[in-house]
Amino acid sequence: MNVKINYVAVGVAAIAMWLLGAIWYNVFSAQWMMYAGVTEELGKSMSGMDVAIMYGGSIIAFFVTFYVQSHIHHAFTVQDIKGALQAAVWSWLGFAVTVMYVNNSYQGKSVLLTLIDSGYWLIGMAVGGMILVKMQKRNANVTER
Repeated sequence: MNVKINYVAVGVAAIAMWLLGAIWYNVFSAQWMMYAGVTEELGKSMSGMDVAIMYGGSIIAFFVTFYVQSHIHHAFTVQDIKGALQAAVWSWLGFAVTVMYVNNSYQGKSVLLTLIDSGYWLIGMAVGGMILVKMQKRNANVTER
């Protein structure tokens, strides 16, 4: 399958997802910490390297997410915002919220943690998908894979 990947768009979507997370988890920080069982002491005890690995790993994971989303857009011939939103919702439903729910359930975490985390992923995947569509017509830095 020849898929034209716009790596700039994938990168922009990944950065947008990270920035959304900074805002989202700032708004829901107290609730998220309570439901996740994370303490302020844990955050303060992290080294600069720990934080760099966490943030860097997040950006890489988001890049992979939108790289795969680009393949989904190609497979389903997504060409507009409506299609991007549909792809985001179905991908989120099948691969994000379900995994979070199962993992959180088996770890004895509150369903409210799942709602906070999965809400972030739903909005992030929608925003990222819209970025991919809006930038897909740009030919700069596009390669076939």
